[in-house]
This record gives sequence, structure tokens and C-alpha cells, in this order.
Amino acid sequence: MGPSKDELSRKELGDFLRSRRRKADPEKSGIQVSGSASGRRRIQGLRREEVAQLSGVSLTWYTWLEQGRNINVSRQVLNGIARALALDAPERDHLFRLAGEAPQTTSMDPAPTVGPDIQAFIDLLNPNPAYVITRCFDIVAWNRAEAALMDGVVAQVPERHRNVLWLMFNVPRARDLLPDWERDARWLVGLLRTESAHELGRPRFIEVVNDLKKSSPLFHEWWTSHDVEQFTSSVRRFQHPVVGPLSLNYVKFAVEGDTTGLSIVTHFAFPGSQEEKRLGDLAASWRG
Repeated sequence: MGPSKDELSRKELGDFLRSRRRKADPEKSGIQVSGSASGRRRIQGLRREEVAQLSGVSLTWYTWLEQGRNINVSRQVLNGIARALALDAPERDHLFRLAGEAPQTTSMDPAPTVGPDIQAFIDLLNPNPAYVITRCFDIVAWNRAEAALMDGVVAQVPERHRNVLWLMFNVPRARDLLPDWERDARWLVGLLRTESAHELGRPRFIEVVNDLKKSSPLFHEWWTSHDVEQFTSSVRRFQHPVVGPLSLNYVKFAVEGDTTGLSIVTHFAFPGSQEEKRLGDLAASWRG
């Protein structure tokens, strides 16, 4: 009986890694090559120990990988190896497929977009505030009621910062709307940490987290605690400068058929409540 499909894949993976290692440019991988007496390296490409060090794995483990042994390889390690070998996009995709993983999303991925049907749906929810978010909590669409509730903040910040957590940690007007800011913000950090299991290694996720860590010491502290949270429908309190206090229920729906992880979040009031009247007054008064 010949080798199994898994054995063939492991052998192909090892052969591919050796070929990329021998063709790798040490300087592109961050290896200093000017320190030798002759000014030249005696080998072509990278040494195994250099790839292992750059990838954050042991030399023994990486050697076994090149030898085609039956060992588990995580996406995080594959990302590290791809960076160490300075693989381009097709090479990176090939590496992931040989390792039995779906190709890693690259920075060339298009930004999530919302079709007219989704925009029309959240518009129908007026005067209940509603918006569409990604797994990184980027806000990619919102209705008139949401703009009124947030006092126009979302549209006024650069697109890169149209992110729920960025607004909460870095925009005082958004922060002042929430009497329970610390509880709400800490919970959202836990939700983002939970989403990291899906988004780890994706360029936009890395950008969001790095921006927040640099801009907010408190976010940095909470993020490094690695606390995780699960979304549950609940009540959020607002203190709005126009209509005063609001206690609104909020729910979240996944956009079925979307492959980028979009969700719709809406705040709503029960029929006949004071909150329902205040939301109607707020939407009617909004001139943004």
C-alpha cells in the first residue's frame, strides 16, 4: 500500500518549506548578513535555526516539520513561518493548504460592504437605533436613529476609527452617553477578545487592537488580562443631551449568507414605554 494522502501532504509541505528556506533573502527576513569577515554568508537562503527563531518555535519542532513528521501546526505558527520566509500571497496560501488549513486572509481582502437590502432593513427599524458591525466591531452602516442616539459621532470620525471600541475609549462625547461606561467598555473588550479566535492574524484586527493599545492605557490593561465574554441580549443605559435618560434593550443578529462576519445590532424600546416616546422625539429632532 502506498503513502496516505496525509503523508503525501506532509512530505509536500516539508519539501516546500525547504525550497522556500533556501530561496529566502536573509535581509528581507531581518537577518543581519554584514557581520562576517568576508561580508558574505556561506549558505544560500536561511538556516533552519534562523527560521525556527524567527517563527517562535524550537529548532527540533521546525526540523520535524521539514521532515514531514506527523505534528500539529497552528495558524499562528504558520503565520510566523510565512513571515520568517517572507512568503508572498500565493506562497502563503499554498503553505496553509498543504498544512490542512484554509488560506489566510491577507491585507488585499476587500473591506466588508453592506448591500442595499441590509441598509433598507436597518432603515425600517427607525426610530429604533441600529447599525452593522464586523467581527472587529467596525461600524459599516447605521440608520438615522443610531446617528441621533450617538449625536452624529460615527459620521464625524475618520473611517478607520468608525469602531465601537475606538469611540468608547477615545471619543469623550460617545463615552459621556453611557452612565455605565466602565461596565459596558470592559464587556466589549471581552467580546473582542473572544472574536480574536476568529480574527487572529487578519490585518484589520491587528490594526484595531494596536490602535486601541496605543491610544488607551486602560484598553491595554484590560486586553492583556485575556478575559473573554459572550454576547447576551440585555439593557443598556444612555444619558442623552437632548432627551435625557434612556434604558434600551439591545439584540444582535448575524447576517446570514455573509462570509465576513457581519452582524446587526439594534437598541429598541418596548411599545408604549417612555423610552419609545423619547426615541421618537429624538429621531424627529435630529438634523444631522
